[in-house]
Amino acid sequence: MVFELPSNHKTIKGVTMKIATLNVVKIFFICLFLLFPLGENRQTPIKIGEVTNEIRMGKFAGNRNLSMGVRNILEEILLDLDYDLSDRSTTQINVKLVFFDVKNIGKSFGVYHNKLSVTQIVAIGELVVDGKVKKRTTQKGQSKEISNSTLIVGSDGTFNQQTASIALKRVCENIINDLL
Repeated sequence: MVFELPSNHKTIKGVTMKIATLNVVKIFFICLFLLFPLGENRQTPIKIGEVTNEIRMGKFAGNRNLSMGVRNILEEILLDLDYDLSDRSTTQINVKLVFFDVKNIGKSFGVYHNKLSVTQIVAIGELVVDGKVKKRTTQKGQSKEISNSTLIVGSDGTFNQQTASIALKRVCENIINDLL
């Protein structure tokens, strides 16, 4: 049995080559759009302005380390939200820390001790665009630590770093969500 090529063999081969070329071009453009998406919703660059500690009483009054910690938390949150940080931006966020307190509430019955520590923070955030305050917000945050023990524990009112960090993060997130 002899296999014969159809009379339109050259046109079938040409059509097949055109389809293969079109598929390669389609794949190229799909890869290009995946790497460089059109209409990317880029945020305007923003910077963290002044973070001031205006706490008047307690061991955190005037503490510069607290201001630097809040600045770092704000930068981390903005980067997580895909904002571009730039020192040359005309849009900035200023934060004033106005209240920071740890309240200790405890009960003791014989050898049983129940302690509740509430860390409370109040901060004022401002969104400044081109040197003018566009929006201002006051946010309150708190974090609780509950501990139970069956030994007699001295209540010295010590400060817990983790509960303060949680409260600061909540306040900073609330400020950013409210301003932006």
